[in-house]
Amino acid sequence: MDIKYIFLGFIILIIIAVFTFIRKFKNARKIKREIIERWGKEPKEQYNTEVMKSLSGFFRNIQNLNPGIHFIDDISWNDLDMDKIFMRLNNTQSTVGEEYLYYLLRRPLFEEKELKERERLISFFQQNTEQRIKLQYILAGLGKRKFISITDYFYCDEKMVTVNGKLYKVLAISLILSPLILIVNPYIGLFSILGLLFTNMTVYYKAKNEISMHLESLSYLVNMINCARRICGTGIDEIKEYIGILHASYKKIKSVSVKSFYNLFYTTQDPFLEYIKVVFLGELIAFESLLKAIYKHRTELMQIHECIGLIDSLISIASYRESINFYTVPQLYKCSGASPKQLEFDEIYHPLIKNPVTNSAKLDKPVLVTGSNASGKSTFLKTVAINAIFSQTIHTCLAKSYHSCYFMIFTSMALKDNIENNESYYIVEIKSLKRILDNINNTVPCLCIIDEVLRGTNTVERIAASSEVLCHLSKSNCLCIAATHDIELTSILKHYFDNYHFQESFSGNEIVFDYKLYPGKSSTRNAIKLLKIMGYNDEIVNNAEERALKFIDSGAWSEIGLTAGTG
Repeated sequence: MDIKYIFLGFIILIIIAVFTFIRKFKNARKIKREIIERWGKEPKEQYNTEVMKSLSGFFRNIQNLNPGIHFIDDISWNDLDMDKIFMRLNNTQSTVGEEYLYYLLRRPLFEEKELKERERLISFFQQNTEQRIKLQYILAGLGKRKFISITDYFYCDEKMVTVNGKLYKVLAISLILSPLILIVNPYIGLFSILGLLFTNMTVYYKAKNEISMHLESLSYLVNMINCARRICGTGIDEIKEYIGILHASYKKIKSVSVKSFYNLFYTTQDPFLEYIKVVFLGELIAFESLLKAIYKHRTELMQIHECIGLIDSLISIASYRESINFYTVPQLYKCSGASPKQLEFDEIYHPLIKNPVTNSAKLDKPVLVTGSNASGKSTFLKTVAINAIFSQTIHTCLAKSYHSCYFMIFTSMALKDNIENNESYYIVEIKSLKRILDNINNTVPCLCIIDEVLRGTNTVERIAASSEVLCHLSKSNCLCIAATHDIELTSILKHYFDNYHFQESFSGNEIVFDYKLYPGKSSTRNAIKLLKIMGYNDEIVNNAEERALKFIDSGAWSEIGLTAGTG
C-alpha cells in the first residue's frame, strides 16, 4: 500500500510538472508572438496624466541632482504635446525602458560620441532580428508595472522608509524563547506566549500597512537584477560593453541573497508559512535587510537600471523607425558665439499627423512666420521643435535630410493663465519669454520657438514690446522662429528677420489650406471670410470687411456712428 501511494504521489508530481512546463511554454510562445507582431507598429498603449507622472520619476531624480544640465523644461514639453510623442515612440517591454525613454527625450545631447553610440545600437537592433527578439523576450520577463518608483531608492534619502529592525528582531527572538518560561512557570509562560503573539501580530499588520507601497517596487527591483543576469547570458557581442557593466554590477550584488529574502517572506502562498511570517515578523526583518542591501549597492543598481533602460529604449526607437514612411540621421555640428546658427531640412513632417504635408527650408537667420488662422503656422513651429529634440536625443529626424547646430531648445506656445497663482495670461507669457532670455549664453545657441508673441495685451504695447524682444533675440546667440498675426512686425524687423508665410485659397464657401511654407510675408487674411462661412449675417461680415479695408488705407480706425433707436 505504501509503495502504491508513493507511486501515485510521484505520478501526480510528474503531471503537475508537465502542466507547469506546458503553461510556461505557451506563455513564452505568446510573448514572442506579441513581440514579433508589435515590431514596427504604432504602439496601442495610452497613458493618463497620473501614469505619465509616475514614469517621469527617474527623470525628476536626475534633474534634481543635476541643476546645471539642460533638459527640455516643462513649458516646452507641454507646448509640444511630448507626452503624446512619448506614447507614439514607446514600444518598450519594461518599466525601466519606459522610464529611460522618457528621460532620454528630455535630455538633448551636445556631443557626437554618445549620439553615434545610440545610432550604432539602434541600427544593430534594426538589422539583427534574432538577437533583438532574444533581448526583448528577456525584457518582457521584467515587464511593466504602473506606479512604481524604484529609482527613488537610488537617489533619495535613506530615511524615506522607516524600519525599526532591532525591535522586530527582539520581538521575534522573544517569541522563540518564550516557551522556556513554561518550564519555570506555566501560567506566566502561557501568558507571555499569548501576549507576544498578539503584540507581534499587531506590530506586523501596522508596519505592513506602512511599507506595502514599497513591496511591489522592491519586488520589481529584484526582477531587474535577475534581468541583468539573463542579458549577460545572451553573449551578444555588439552589446558586450553593457554586458560587462551588468556582469560586474551583478557580481557585487548577488552575494547578498536579495531574491531569497523576498521570495521567502513575500511570495509564499502557504497558509502555515504565512502565519509563521506574521508572528515572527519575518517579512519586516527581510524588508530591512533588503533595504540595507539596496542602499549599500546603489551605484551598481543605478548602472543596471541605466544599461537595461538604454537597451530597451533604443530597441523601441528601432521599432519606431520601422513604423514610419521615412526618416534621416541628422547631421549636427557645434556653433557658438558669433558663428552662424543654421537649421536646414528637406521634407520635414510632424510625428503625430497622419498623411502629413512636408516642408523644406534653410534657416540661417531669425524667422517670422505669418499667415491666416489655421493655415499651419503652429504645426510648423512644433514640427521644427520636435525634430530638433529628436535629432539630439534619438538621433532620428522625420525628414529627407536634416542639418543643424546643436541647440538648447525652448518654446513659448500653448500658454494659459494660472488661476492658482493668480497670474493672468500676459504674466504667464512674459515669464515664459523671460526664462528663454535668461538661458541664452555664449557656449551653446538656443533654438527659440515662439507662437504669437505677447498676444495677451493691447495692440500698441504688444507690437512695441514684441518687436524689441524679438530684436534682442536676433542679436543674441539664438535662432528664433516666431509666428505672428501682427504683420507690422515684418516691416519693423525686416533687417533682422527673414519672412515666411502660409496661405490659403477659397473655393465657393470653402477655405482650402495647402499647409506649405512660402518665402515672404503673408498678403492674405481670412478671419472675416471665416465669419461668413460660419453663417454670420451679411451686415456683420460686410461692415467688418469695409472697416478693415479703411484701416489698411488710412492706418486709423473710424468710430461706429449711432443708428436710429440707439442712445
